[in-house]
Amino acid sequence: MKRLKFWLLAIVFPFVIISGIILYNIININLSDLNGEGRIVSTINSPDNSNVAEIRLIDKNGNATTPIQQTVSISALNADYNLLSEETVYWEIHAESETPKVSWLDDDTLNVNGIIIDILKPETYYNWQNQ
Repeated sequence: MKRLKFWLLAIVFPFVIISGIILYNIININLSDLNGEGRIVSTINSPDNSNVAEIRLIDKNGNATTPIQQTVSISALNADYNLLSEETVYWEIHAESETPKVSWLDDDTLNVNGIIIDILKPETYYNWQNQ
């Protein structure tokens, strides 16, 4: 009987670990998957009024099984500067407050909860999964 338990654990445990790794890679979400998702709770225009930061909350399942997700997306206001349209630049799930603190530092740079994001440089975008 002990031998059966040992072999059962030897087979099941690695299977569970490998399945978890595969599942994590399957559900890994890119920021672009969140473009336009959620309810806009606030907007803040850039200093030159060429872009707007849209603070959004994604509340799936009434917050019963998943926490409220915070996103900040950028949309162009000026037709000549039409590079961005609901482009998600910030995504957080486990935040200390319900809505993020967002401010523009200059025409292209945001401060979101202390994280500096250059909206023209995707490598500065914040995805909680990659931190």
